[in-house]
Amino acid sequence: MAENGESNRTPVEKFILLFEAAKRSLLAAEELLKRLTADLSALEQDIVGQVQLDERAIGPLLSAVAFVDFAHRFGSIVDALPLVSKSAPELRQLRGTLRSIEDARNHLQHMRGDLSSNEAILYPILGALSWSNGDNSYTVYMSQPAQTAACSIVYDTQNRCWVCQHEYRLKDAAIDLDKVLAEMRNAYRFVSKSISDREFASLRWGKTIAFAFVVNTNMQGFKQAREPLEITAQ
Repeated sequence: MAENGESNRTPVEKFILLFEAAKRSLLAAEELLKRLTADLSALEQDIVGQVQLDERAIGPLLSAVAFVDFAHRFGSIVDALPLVSKSAPELRQLRGTLRSIEDARNHLQHMRGDLSSNEAILYPILGALSWSNGDNSYTVYMSQPAQTAACSIVYDTQNRCWVCQHEYRLKDAAIDLDKVLAEMRNAYRFVSKSISDREFASLRWGKTIAFAFVVNTNMQGFKQAREPLEITAQ
């Protein structure tokens, strides 16, 4: 028995909640990459025309930072799933692909240490986004009060193509966003095979209900409250 008197959760109960969290992390990453792609495409004409982007570059960069966070969260949740073989090729491949995500996330979390060090900071602090479209590769990053260098996507001269479509480069980490999302989907398909309820296993938001409430200072009992008011959804 747990300390609060309730029974401990079974592995199946743990799996259900973790699987749902993994599903929503993947859906969030999909939405972020979709939003990032649209925002970057809208900048192309102005980049060619050398029109100032100013704060319009902030949106896709924030989407890239959020993508890193949700990709990391997805990997952590999948690693914690019971009833699933962690040595499966799909999950090993996911872990390998997420290494660049971990490097980028570590930089974002420990940015203060990098900025406080005596070493020169030559890279964009919030990273640089590069993307390819036909014969062109575009790169965008934010200015900062120091000399800054950013790279474009690598061009494969043998196959005459850009090596990826969307790349987020943060310090020493180069993240192929489309490849990361593809491996997340592949891992999700593998995990979902163990679920008999096909409706629950399908990759979609489903009937998602958002709960919201407002607390007003004139509510009865508010002035006597010493703790946050708790609203329970049934």
